[in-house]
Amino acid sequence: MRRTIAIWCAVASVVFSFISSSSAADLSRPVYKAPAYYSPEPVFSWTGFYIGVNGGYGWSRFTGTGTFGADSVTAKGWLGGATVGYNYQMGRFVLGVEGDFDWANVKYDTPLFAGTLTLKNDYFITAAARLGYAFDRTLLYGKVGAAWTRDKYDGNDGAGGTVTATSNRTGWMLGAGVEYAIWQNLSAKLEYDYLMFSGVTPNFTTTGGLAVVGTSSVSLKTQIVKAGLNYRFNAF
Repeated sequence: MRRTIAIWCAVASVVFSFISSSSAADLSRPVYKAPAYYSPEPVFSWTGFYIGVNGGYGWSRFTGTGTFGADSVTAKGWLGGATVGYNYQMGRFVLGVEGDFDWANVKYDTPLFAGTLTLKNDYFITAAARLGYAFDRTLLYGKVGAAWTRDKYDGNDGAGGTVTATSNRTGWMLGAGVEYAIWQNLSAKLEYDYLMFSGVTPNFTTTGGLAVVGTSSVSLKTQIVKAGLNYRFNAF
């Protein structure tokens, strides 16, 4: 009896081992997945050369004691032109240089007897150093540098007499603005500039018996508000 029980136990053990082995063989092997690759978003950089276009509006305040009336007059008008510059970013600080050339029609008209005298600035050039602070794609900056412009007087008295003069000026400028990178290489800016020039004495040329007397030194202060688009090339 005991032998019979032992035989049945041995048979049961063999059967159980076979079933367990078969079940284990039928189980699929575990699938191991590679960890997801994390690609951080690249940090935007302002470093690089850039060129651009700009346009805006200007106010020129001429102050003197000339022949043609008031001690101070204000010329107003549009301007537009080109920009070239370079930025280098260190952390959040952005250092750079920038030059602007703008054709201008900032003018003032006043009666001259039966005719008209026009006084205007026909261009502005600035060359400045820039210092900015970047909030990723937004750049706040200030600039300081040199400025150049030209005054042009063009008048007639309505009776055949004319008067003309041209004065080139050199001065300095201060500016501030904000620039935003729309895409990786294209940015838009809004800027305010203050230009100050020392006094010059116009050298008038007249015809038709028209004479200019009592002309003194004329100083100039100009304010400009302009917007622009800049295209930045990749850093070398």
